[in-house]
Amino acid sequence: MHLGPIEVKSMTTAQKFSSAIDILWDAINRQITLDAEYPNLYNKILKHYEDRGVDFYGDVDEDYDILLTKLETDLTLHYA
Repeated sequence: MHLGPIEVKSMTTAQKFSSAIDILWDAINRQITLDAEYPNLYNKILKHYEDRGVDFYGDVDEDYDILLTKLETDLTLHYA
């Protein structure tokens, strides 16, 4: 018996990192430095975006700005 294709919905950024939402907003608002203060979380978020096709360039400052911009967009859309 074939039931058709299985649709797998991926979690949104806000859903995936819901336990750290306050930390993410603090990073977006430049109240903390995510990569220095929460390196494990930073690496997970970086991988999350890399897996979704976001290009990072290997420049620490530029990559951090790209990540925060993506985070701000995703969280703003989720909580709008």
